[in-house]
Amino acid sequence: MAVRPYITYPKPYRRGSGGNLSATPLINEPGEVSFGVIDFTAGSFRPLHGHRTWELIVVDSLSEGPGFIHFDGRWWRVDPGAAVFIPGGSVHGWSAGNATGFRMVWFYGGTREEAGRIWHGNPEEARGISPGEERNAPLWTPEAGEAAARIP
Repeated sequence: MAVRPYITYPKPYRRGSGGNLSATPLINEPGEVSFGVIDFTAGSFRPLHGHRTWELIVVDSLSEGPGFIHFDGRWWRVDPGAAVFIPGGSVHGWSAGNATGFRMVWFYGGTREEAGRIWHGNPEEARGISPGEERNAPLWTPEAGEAAARIP
């Protein structure tokens, strides 16, 4: 066994507005898993993209607000403490609210390099969630997901 147990710690979550995303990889084990945190400040976002591996996201329960994920053509609210599973190749994007940020804890099935990030559309033309979309973003439930899938 070449890999031994080890412990890493993220930086403390910082509330605030504006600025770039602050990503901190904590674990990056080839052929195994990678794990890290990203602090989304108010108004920040990650444009539509996908990965070659599965991804698991947990919105830190200490976040000041929810996160918003875009998939299936709409924004969904992800409250603090919730987890999101994203199969490999699924197109999605993330946004903080317009007045509050959140911390995302991410896991990939493999290293960050193995997961990769494949942009969809032009990232320079992307935008985060608008105030109206934020107000109307439903909380995802199996029933809401099924109803959204039936809308042409």
